[in-house]
Amino acid sequence: MNIKALIPTPTEFGREALILIGGALIAAFLMRQLPSVKAYIREAWGEPGAHT
Repeated sequence: MNIKALIPTPTEFGREALILIGGALIAAFLMRQLPSVKAYIREAWGEPGAHT
């Protein structure tokens, strides 16, 4: 097994970072524009910080 094959190149890392940030921005936009989506997510996952 080649250990270098497991370490991502800077290009791969950057691409994945952009995908992650883009997904978070899209999710935030949808939650802001569609209150029903926000309510559904809160119902399904609970309030933030309320986990014990």
